[in-house]
Amino acid sequence: MSPDIYGILGKPVGHSLSPAFHNRAFALKGIPGIYCAWEKQEEELPDFFHAVRMLPIAGLSVTIPYKRKVVPFPDELTDRARLTGAVNTIFRREGRLTGDNTDVDGLLMPLARRAGPMPREALVLGAGGAARAVLAGLTELGLPLIAAAARDKGKAEELIAAFARDKGVSGPCPERPGKERAGHASSAAFPANAATYRALAWEERVEALACMEAPLVINATPLGMQGAFEGHNPLPEEAFALCARRNRQPYSEARGDIIRPVFFDLVYAPRETRFLAEARAQGFECIDGLAFFAAQAVGQFKAWTGKELTLHDAEQILEALPER
Repeated sequence: MSPDIYGILGKPVGHSLSPAFHNRAFALKGIPGIYCAWEKQEEELPDFFHAVRMLPIAGLSVTIPYKRKVVPFPDELTDRARLTGAVNTIFRREGRLTGDNTDVDGLLMPLARRAGPMPREALVLGAGGAARAVLAGLTELGLPLIAAAARDKGKAEELIAAFARDKGVSGPCPERPGKERAGHASSAAFPANAATYRALAWEERVEALACMEAPLVINATPLGMQGAFEGHNPLPEEAFALCARRNRQPYSEARGDIIRPVFFDLVYAPRETRFLAEARAQGFECIDGLAFFAAQAVGQFKAWTGKELTLHDAEQILEALPER
């Protein structure tokens, strides 16, 4: 049997763990598959997808900066891809290409495994395709307050508008959500306790974080990623100190009822980014990008092959990969 072809589409892709990971996953499950890497310019996307349709390419991963830009190319989208407006996974069924978004699982599965209560407030850094999956996941969790900050505030506002039922309030320190106000439309896509959402300018993110009690802070930007952005941090050092002063309750391993700040970085190369190092130095709980990568990859593998790859399998494969 000829192997099916899979691969990752993005720019850059040289740092990606996906080829090594998925080729080992295929071998583990006895699936005849080959996983490649395709780095393309945006203007090459139409020709690339024409080639995908003509060749025996069974599935794609999509990464920065194309998660939103590829949305028009599949024949159909899953509900999650439509909700997020972004695609990180494409699979073929009966000759048709379907766009999906397993980044939502990349967020939810690591959060579900952590001990202790879930934070009630979230600050999302970034407004690209990954941030859209994060907003969808946070909405599924039913967090009462979700803020997103981007260098281009218009993009943050566009992101928030895609999810918001309550539009939030002005100023970098949002009010706590209360009862639904008259005149606000509801949507069946969101839970009854849908969040108050806030779009923030990039310069408002530090003050907003300082106002939050035990927040979940998620880096959905490429800042810190191996390459041109390595060593960069989406938050200045003083933001971590301000958050620590705001949340200076005495933490105890025996007190499972205490809500602790959680810092989650979607960047996985390097594993310990400056964002996580600064958070860890303040004693905050941290989730790294490899946890995100493993969880979203499990969903991709199932979509492509119909076979189960457990999260434990994924983590074992990652641990076996040579360090970069």
